[in-house]
Amino acid sequence: MPSFVGTFSYAIDHKGRIAVPTDMRRGGSARRPLSTFFLNRGFDGCIAVYPPEGWQRMLEKIRKFSPGDAKARAFKRAFLQDAMEVTVDSQGRITISPALIAHAALGKDAVLHGSDTCIEIWNPERFAQLTKKVVDTPGDYEELAAGLFKEEA
Repeated sequence: MPSFVGTFSYAIDHKGRIAVPTDMRRGGSARRPLSTFFLNRGFDGCIAVYPPEGWQRMLEKIRKFSPGDAKARAFKRAFLQDAMEVTVDSQGRITISPALIAHAALGKDAVLHGSDTCIEIWNPERFAQLTKKVVDTPGDYEELAAGLFKEEA
């Protein structure tokens, strides 16, 4: 499974197209760049961009939800709402739907952030606000790490 890292700033053109860096299209490996991605409403107001195998893994998890669980049905609807398959064009760009652009409050600029199993597309101001607290507040980064990387007994 590809692993996506790094943060890049790119422009979005009037047709909703944005370039995806070659390193991100490769998923951090030396293999051929991916030609297809799946986009959907990401968490915290971003757009999540999954490689095909990552998208399939997400769908497999969702398919295990109980159909009798109202919260599970609501999440499934929201997760799949506005989801789309996109093909990378000859210039390394993908096209984002107007609905997803609105969800992420994107203008003419965006931040592409590698988040391990997916790429996140962010409004630059929103991304800066979310990351500033953790990165710029002394102790927050370390405190989060300590809580997440606790040794299992």
